[in-house]
Amino acid sequence: MPMERTLPCWTCGTDQPHRQVKDDRERDMIRELEGLPPRAYVDHYWVCVSTERDCRNIRTGHSWRPLRPPRKMPPEPADPRKT
Repeated sequence: MPMERTLPCWTCGTDQPHRQVKDDRERDMIRELEGLPPRAYVDHYWVCVSTERDCRNIRTGHSWRPLRPPRKMPPEPADPRKT
C-alpha cells in the first residue's frame, strides 16, 4: 500500500493529498517522462490524489515543480473484464 501525505500541489495551487508511486506501470511511466534508465530509482516521486479534481500531478518530495512542464500520471487503463 503506497504511503500518503499532504504536499503542496503546483497544479491545484493548494496543499493536497499525494501518494507514493504504487506499481511498476507508474514507475516505468515516470522513468519515461524523465528520460531515466530502465532501472532508475523513482520511489521518491509522489502523485496528487486530490478529491476535488482529477489532478494526478507528479512531483518529488523535495521539489514543488520537478517536471517542467508539469506532467500528470496517465489514468489507469480500463479493465476489460469489468465491461
